[in-house]
Amino acid sequence: MMDVVTLSNLLTLLKLDLGITHDLRDTYFTNILESAESELTKMGVDLSSSTVEDIQLIVDYAVWNYRKRQEDVGLSRNLKFRINNRVIQKAGASTDAVT
Repeated sequence: MMDVVTLSNLLTLLKLDLGITHDLRDTYFTNILESAESELTKMGVDLSSSTVEDIQLIVDYAVWNYRKRQEDVGLSRNLKFRINNRVIQKAGASTDAVT
């Protein structure tokens, strides 16, 4: 899903959320973003780089991973809700196609 432009936009949004203005950790942040996209896909979320909701979900999940990486904390309720809604939405769309 991620092309160079999308990845650049995701990186910019992630850094804005974290309040980071330098580029010293860009390689690390890029890896976190790619990992977040992969994990969301494995959870059953059908991501699209053309929707702002999906872009923000990837950024929010990556930011959560970054902030909570050294803590044993469950996924925030907000993120759980958004991910579950996307999984259910995908399941509903595939059911509609069958009928």
